[in-house]
Amino acid sequence: MDYLDRRTFVSAIALATFAGCSRAAEAATIEGRTFQGDGSGEGLRAQSGLIIRNSKFLNLGNGAIRVNVPTDGLVVEQIEGRDLYRFLENTASNRSSPASLTNFKLRQIKGEDIRRAMTRIRYGSRNGLIEDVIARASAETERYCTGFVLDDEAQAIIYRRCEAHGFAETGRSSSDYWNGDGFSDERSNRNIRYLSCVATGSTDGGFDLKSADVRLVNCVAKGNKRNFRFWGTGEVENCRSEDPRSRGGSGKPAHFSFHGGTAKYIIDRPVVRAASDNDAPVFLFDNDAPANIEIRNADIDAPGAPLLRVENSEPNISWVPAREDQNIKTAD
Repeated sequence: MDYLDRRTFVSAIALATFAGCSRAAEAATIEGRTFQGDGSGEGLRAQSGLIIRNSKFLNLGNGAIRVNVPTDGLVVEQIEGRDLYRFLENTASNRSSPASLTNFKLRQIKGEDIRRAMTRIRYGSRNGLIEDVIARASAETERYCTGFVLDDEAQAIIYRRCEAHGFAETGRSSSDYWNGDGFSDERSNRNIRYLSCVATGSTDGGFDLKSADVRLVNCVAKGNKRNFRFWGTGEVENCRSEDPRSRGGSGKPAHFSFHGGTAKYIIDRPVVRAASDNDAPVFLFDNDAPANIEIRNADIDAPGAPLLRVENSEPNISWVPAREDQNIKTAD
């Protein structure tokens, strides 16, 4: 086992740096290692071409793996992490030089007892695959905890078969809005794909997405306050929402909620299931300007809940086929 003394940390950085020194050289590989800390500090810093595989990261702080300089071709796979503030942290050492992460792959990774986030990817990061990554939150999370985070201008990133469980804030007042999401992206993100992903047990959104041209396919959200929370534009195909619930704070639960002033989505073949005593609305609209929503071939069984609840601007909804020809069972 490698404890993170100065020698271990420096040797890891040196090996990573070697990977980016020569395009002709074979990429450096870190394999079969265990990096263990005292609950603070980083594990190692990535560099272009580095492969990290079959390793463990235990009891570390903000960045078991940190991307602090522009990095291309990073591969991280077959990893176990536990007791971490963040697993992958993307923060530049030099504010004038954004640490964009490009052409990267994160796959077959399990994280347990995550306090803040499994991954945070930002700047102009692009062309990434995050696949078969499972994140389970700690019982004592930090504020604004989120399983998977995109920020700044990150674009063209695919999540495939990723899971975020239990990202629930603790310690806030009952009058506060409780954050805590499974997956989040922001307004400057573009072309983000969520394929067969799962989010459960968040105190805010399972999927809290503000990006443009987002696409979700075969995703599942269960037991989050708002299972799917949308602010931008995109398509949602064959996604399933089950029994949203509030764990505290202001704001009411919903299966699908729409916000902001530009929401425009196609919701194709949504599947909704809720117990008879769950009165969370299927579609909640709290928009500054009318949302434009097309709902196709819905399969909804939520007998105790309203189909629609409008708390601000009236939405423009197209039903394909007509609402009465879709498989919808609600309280109204």
